[in-house]
Amino acid sequence: MNFNYDSAWQVIKTHQGWYIFNPMDTLRRWKIPLLFTLILAVGIAARIWEFASLPPGLNPDEASIGTEAYYLYKFGMDRYGLTYPVHLISWGSGQNAFYAYLLMPFVALKGINAFAVRLPMLLAGILSMPLLFIAGKKLLGDKFALLAMFFMAISPWHIVNSRWAVESNIMPFLFLAGFTALTLSSTRNGWFLIASIFFALCLYAYGTAYAGVPVFLILTVPLLLKLKRITFQQVGVGAMVFLLISFPIFLFIAVNTLKLEAMHLGPITIPRLPVEARYETMAAVFGDSPFAAIAENARIMFDVLWRQSDAYPWNFVEPFGYFYKYTFPLVLLGFLLTLPFKFVQENRAERWFIAAWMLASLLIGIIHPVNLTRFNLIFTPILFCIALLFLDLEKRLPGIIPIAVVLFSIGFIFFNRAYHGEEYRKVTSALFNEGVIPAIEYAAEENNALICFTEQHYSLYIYVLLTQKFHPSEYVDDLEWIDPEDPADPARTLLALKQFRFKPDDCAADPTAAYILTLRESPPNPEIDYKERKFVKFVVFLPK
Repeated sequence: MNFNYDSAWQVIKTHQGWYIFNPMDTLRRWKIPLLFTLILAVGIAARIWEFASLPPGLNPDEASIGTEAYYLYKFGMDRYGLTYPVHLISWGSGQNAFYAYLLMPFVALKGINAFAVRLPMLLAGILSMPLLFIAGKKLLGDKFALLAMFFMAISPWHIVNSRWAVESNIMPFLFLAGFTALTLSSTRNGWFLIASIFFALCLYAYGTAYAGVPVFLILTVPLLLKLKRITFQQVGVGAMVFLLISFPIFLFIAVNTLKLEAMHLGPITIPRLPVEARYETMAAVFGDSPFAAIAENARIMFDVLWRQSDAYPWNFVEPFGYFYKYTFPLVLLGFLLTLPFKFVQENRAERWFIAAWMLASLLIGIIHPVNLTRFNLIFTPILFCIALLFLDLEKRLPGIIPIAVVLFSIGFIFFNRAYHGEEYRKVTSALFNEGVIPAIEYAAEENNALICFTEQHYSLYIYVLLTQKFHPSEYVDDLEWIDPEDPADPARTLLALKQFRFKPDDCAADPTAAYILTLRESPPNPEIDYKERKFVKFVVFLPK
């Protein structure tokens, strides 16, 4: 039997007869799964390399949420003795509770350490990449999905925020999960209900969701109804589930806005914060000059978006910003392609979902003065917008996507070099109080008298709770606080916690007192002879 075929084809004989095999066709079939796997592998590698040791130490917010998770697991209450609060009191003006509850099984198994506290955030960061692919594929196809996923895999913002555990960083993952479920919703499945659950959980993850989630749903649900992708019955059920899950957080907002007493729903506590709630101090609508505040917030927002940095070095790595520094014009152009202008011809409804996410995020930037953490809802749709721009550019400039991939990959290599370099490690070592935990453990084991701390680092008492694990009944009635004078700095100052004091001078009259100070400090009693032991950024002074 004779065949005429291209040299790329092969004729294979089996016991059932002859068939023609085209390896190029097989390669095309496996192209998407192979690229997906490669991108995911790159993203995972960037997130797990030196995980838990970089950043070194534990940030106070990480120590706080880890301590709360342990107390909720061990005692059934937070560090203030409140049973299962829907929002944590934390530093005084509140801390979001969702991550603490998510963290409970991890600290139960591994204790309060960097690995356990950061592991749920790492897993959320890794899971975000396939979620983004699923949503992108549903909206605009495989090529768009792979490109957006690639941008997330190499995104400096997403890598940095997947590797440490400020509790608000979990919100973009929850929102993305809800967004993905929303894109999958149809009249024949239950994805809209799942989306409603995730969007409700966002309200417990970060206060910016109080504005962002409702606005996004208002901009998208009517379109889903108009397109007949979901039914009014599905919307009704989803709304009831959303309201049921979010009801306790609505009570929390009411209690603290109207200055009511704390409430209880069985074992669940609706706390009244001891100082003004963070969402009130930050929101322009609660100020004396809301229009001036909105204008200033807008200026700050666009400054952060343009410079891709803020005042907090743990949020970014210079000079790479949230996505390689000078890419904001690409974001603007991509955003324009999501809006219902005349020049946008294809997939207008699908593009609108990205636009709605961007608009909801921009509203947050108008209401609140933002930094890279407070603005964390916007960075995922930013990746969508950049991917959309290159997808549309490729129709006019064939080959632009491979060029972009190569250029951003080079930037990614240099980013990792800087992130894992000595300079960034040195900066974050000080900001994450590296050495303070073993210093406290050593001082408490070696000294039964007073232990006094440096004033050069704030809120070091949280590390005492983390290491000593006192039951709240042992100390909560004796706590003395100094409330913050500046609403922009809402952390209260604690004067004492059992034998621990948080000013060196408070121990000056006790010759048996030990001190935990920074490398450049000395105890207030120079006539006393001390044994010194260094712990990275801290020194323990024990009287001989």
